[in-house]
Amino acid sequence: MKKNIGFVINSLNSGGAERVVVTLANGLSELYNIFIFTLVDIDPFYKINEKVIYDYCTKSIRPSSNPFQALNNNIFFYRKLNKLVDSNKIDLLIGFTTNINVLTILCARKFGIPVIVSERNNPEKIYIPRMWKILTKITYPKADFLVVQTEPIRKFFEKNIKKENIVILPNPLSKNHFQIKNNFNGKKENVVLNVGRLTEQKGQEILIKAFASINPKNWQLHIIGEGHKRNEYQELIETLGMQGKIKLLGRIKEISEYYLRSKIFVFPSRYEGFPNALTEAMYMGLPCISTDCPTGPSELIKNNENGILIPIDEIEELKVNLKRLINDEELRLKLGREASKSVLHLEEESVIADWNELIKQF
Repeated sequence: MKKNIGFVINSLNSGGAERVVVTLANGLSELYNIFIFTLVDIDPFYKINEKVIYDYCTKSIRPSSNPFQALNNNIFFYRKLNKLVDSNKIDLLIGFTTNINVLTILCARKFGIPVIVSERNNPEKIYIPRMWKILTKITYPKADFLVVQTEPIRKFFEKNIKKENIVILPNPLSKNHFQIKNNFNGKKENVVLNVGRLTEQKGQEILIKAFASINPKNWQLHIIGEGHKRNEYQELIETLGMQGKIKLLGRIKEISEYYLRSKIFVFPSRYEGFPNALTEAMYMGLPCISTDCPTGPSELIKNNENGILIPIDEIEELKVNLKRLINDEELRLKLGREASKSVLHLEEESVIADWNELIKQF
């Protein structure tokens, strides 16, 4: 009989963790009965295989800064998750993101089933409320495995968790990118591309300022993503008089062609867990400029070999290297070729096989 495996995550919105859950669920659905349980019902942004069963705890819930109401919300989620696990006879739970991981571990321990949790961001940099920090220290050691994306994050958790229980598994590249890349017949355009949530973490204001400062003739900057900084960035673009050259394109479901039509990718993040957009851009053959932020970029890019690494928040360095790539087509092509070759090990089938090896231990 096939195992019943339940993935647990906040929602199936448009984020990187959500994409990874859907990619893994779809890929593993040939081998197991796969369920995705979310806390809140939001129409899935990414396409779910018809073999995957999707369910949720509640249609909607109002977030609260009141600690007692927040506690009540999480108790409610925990009870609902228990019902989903029980009614679907789940054999293994896999949690994604910090608060979900805590609830997933507690639920798994109640039913006496194995549990894997996956940390998706940089725990040293991302803000985690004190209560959740305490709860992760208590619960994470009770998980059978903790999956992280990079060596520095593994070392961070080693202080509290046995080394043999921490596994490094990078995020998979969707095979949709492979299919679209192979069938693409369009032309490249003079576009510098960035993909990411419009937040402080992602650092797009540095890119906007750098691009406006050099103001390259016949080039545009396109930024794909949504977030609470949108209005601030739009005002900055207007203040710089760059409305015709810098576009905030919002949330886009199928972005493969945007990678393929662009000529340069810039990733100005201040910190990461594992940079999905950067790996996608590299896979699509784009020459990439990335900050050498913790963690991920330096594990993907060898400076001036398959991309360019610059210090965080260094606008002058960004301007110099952006000009360099805009003016040197040969360098763009070389870095793009090497970038694409260097991330082939992250293709979907390979990473899913690694996850399957982990699952087969139960």
